Amino acid sequence: MEADFAVRNKSRPSEAKAVEYLRRREIPHVRYGLDALDSDLPIYRIPALIRSAPDYIIFNQHGSPLFFEVKGFREYVKIKLNDVENYEKWNNHMGMVIFLYDVEHDAYCEVMFNEVKRIIMERTPDIDSYPESPNNKFYRIPTHWLPDFTNF
Repeated sequence: MEADFAVRNKSRPSEAKAVEYLRRREIPHVRYGLDALDSDLPIYRIPALIRSAPDYIIFNQHGSPLFFEVKGFREYVKIKLNDVENYEKWNNHMGMVIFLYDVEHDAYCEVMFNEVKRIIMERTPDIDSYPESPNNKFYRIPTHWLPDFTNF
């Protein structure tokens, strides 16, 4: 079962694409959240809220900070139910932008967390779970429910 996780996370181009996007658009940013997918440490012992900290803090054209979370996907967007709860808490402190990267089509979109939450509440996407962890549930959000994607 852990092999499923390892295979899923073997290639993670989404963060590199997000940084390329931020640099190309000259958006000031700093790494923020925990990036521990390659760690052998007992990361599961870290409280879930801290594990789900957004990946970056960016500064918009007015100099205001926003959280910036990067999600790569194939076919449809997967957002864990627990992450939505935790993102809500982070979003209450400072707005959060979610950068969605479609690996298969080399395309992206930016969407505010509040919009993702609205989509989840109004459209009620299917809920699935990861093979290695049946209790680790996620929303399956079709891309056509989201803002238009742009090719890189």
